[in-house]
Amino acid sequence: LRAGAGHGPWGARWRGGARGGDGGLETTVYWVVCVLSYPRLMHVVASLRPVDTAALIGRHDAAFRACGGRPQECVYDQTRRVVIAETFRELDLSARCHRYATTVGLRIRACEGYDPESKGKVEAGVKYVKGDGLYGATFPDFPALQAHLADWLAETANVRIHAVTGQSPRARYAREERAAMGAYLTPPGMTDGAQAPVQTRK
Repeated sequence: LRAGAGHGPWGARWRGGARGGDGGLETTVYWVVCVLSYPRLMHVVASLRPVDTAALIGRHDAAFRACGGRPQECVYDQTRRVVIAETFRELDLSARCHRYATTVGLRIRACEGYDPESKGKVEAGVKYVKGDGLYGATFPDFPALQAHLADWLAETANVRIHAVTGQSPRARYAREERAAMGAYLTPPGMTDGAQAPVQTRK
């Protein structure tokens, strides 16, 4: 069982602000997109602050709680918040990510350079969020954006017929993968600790 995670900034526009071409106030929102590889089930969390290592771990915690379990491994696009360096296929992980992954039983893997098989599903999910879930949208405030994302995931992204699998992500997950997910509990004090790198094999 595999999941992937991607993150980045997006320019959100609030209605009724003092700036922006249409009278709205534009600001940057930072989001994390998590995708379960096989069923393509998605979880998206937005924030007004840049995503640091502690925030990225918190987004994973939210995603695993939302789907009721954790996968065996998570694949990342060489983000420095997780993978500090790579030497001869060995990964230097941030101590915080290594401790979290070890505690919950999650294996961490980095994408192989420009390998489309490793990166494609998460990149497709990120593009889908930006192109379908957020494109052209304006919101009165940040809570409205959060509510919009929650509704979009529940009513569109995770129930539509996926173009590749030909199935609804939520239905496919419930039928074929939910029972195989590992048990998950939020680790106590998971945001504590030093940031020294820890080496592991890819």
